[in-house]
Amino acid sequence: MLEISVIDTLTKLFKHKPSIQKGGDEALFFCPNCKHYKRKLNINTNTGYYHCWVCNFSGKSFSTLLKKIGAPKEYFELLCKHKIKYDVSKKTEIKLMLPDGFKPLYKDSTDIEYKHALSYCFKRGLTIHEIVRYNIGYCTEGNFRNRVVVPSYDDNGNLNFYCGRDFYESKMKYRLCEATKDIVGFELYTDFNQPVTLVEGVFDAFAVKYNAVPLFGKNLSNKLKIKLMTYRPPRVNVLLDNDALASSFRICEFLLQNNIDTYLIRLEGKDPNEIGHKKTWQFIDSCDRLTESELYSLKLKNIL
Repeated sequence: MLEISVIDTLTKLFKHKPSIQKGGDEALFFCPNCKHYKRKLNINTNTGYYHCWVCNFSGKSFSTLLKKIGAPKEYFELLCKHKIKYDVSKKTEIKLMLPDGFKPLYKDSTDIEYKHALSYCFKRGLTIHEIVRYNIGYCTEGNFRNRVVVPSYDDNGNLNFYCGRDFYESKMKYRLCEATKDIVGFELYTDFNQPVTLVEGVFDAFAVKYNAVPLFGKNLSNKLKIKLMTYRPPRVNVLLDNDALASSFRICEFLLQNNIDTYLIRLEGKDPNEIGHKKTWQFIDSCDRLTESELYSLKLKNIL
């Protein structure tokens, strides 16, 4: 259930009312960092996890949030004494589990949610092969209810992340699990000795199909950086959405600094899942290798 005292305290702190999400544990506020005109700062009222979907302003506890925004001492006393469900400060690794009510889509069911979830996957261009391979499922209860759930596994076959996409088109389309994002998305299915394509989300990865790594956002995790520096793939395609150009530049800069052949793919205002697999690869195949001078010119044009 929603902790009213926490919401009241956050409302007083931010000086506006939040948008409360399904399940009652998530609240959306206006971000104090990027000051976006929509409520994009997602705060979990139990754990203190927070993340802005626009500028990636994020952290794992109320205390770090309060320090970053220079909150008065009274808020530390009110929020940091709040009993949370998960001790995010512990370094001991807790095994990640799929969400409550998860059911794999490869198993037939009479659930109405099953039919909607399967239909949604087909509309997004997925096949039965991908549904089975990636263990894609759906939920009938819990925080991920009415969502297609896409798991990610590490190279040992252990679950390292998952996300949910609402198939009823709610305001909060995507929901991420409460786990570290310092992972390699779809690591189990990625060969880093071959060309790799970096994308934002799982459905973009499905549109690319071959060796695509979802970032579950717009930034490289430390584990992914290590993986790229260790294996040095013969080619890395950076294929983020057009609204993430600054993030694309940062990723390209990192790759070029580590002497990894880099290709900045721009899809003319679309994303891979919108234009489909065939056209996405037409853009990838027609793209020239990026140089440091070209990246500098692009960054300068973007600033001006």
